[in-house]
Amino acid sequence: MALFAKASEPPPMSEGAEVYVLWIAREWHGITNASLDDAIDHDLDIVGEDAVEFIERIADRLDERVWDWPWSRFVELREGLSLLFPVMLIWQLLTWPFRGRFSYPSNKERLTLRHIAFVLERGEWVDP
Repeated sequence: MALFAKASEPPPMSEGAEVYVLWIAREWHGITNASLDDAIDHDLDIVGEDAVEFIERIADRLDERVWDWPWSRFVELREGLSLLFPVMLIWQLLTWPFRGRFSYPSNKERLTLRHIAFVLERGEWVDP
């Protein structure tokens, strides 16, 4: 969770959208191993207020129209737990040793950093 801005400066605009969205994930959100093929919800766990912050960083620097994208298809923008959380928690605890990962499964579509950068460079939304 990003609690404060990092000390490093954002990359110059001339380096392109891919470099900038990677910078947001790595420096602003502290996910040092983030790659362009990572999905913001599924792989990077950028959800809720962190997702809103992610979108704000893009809008501030690159394109205000980013708020018009269908974000709700790809990431949960609200904080809170589903009513099914207790059942999901039990399922996670029981299957964790077999899956090798303990995580709350997402029902959202995948949206990678690469696709975010692609749409920013294209200038209009296109489905992944």
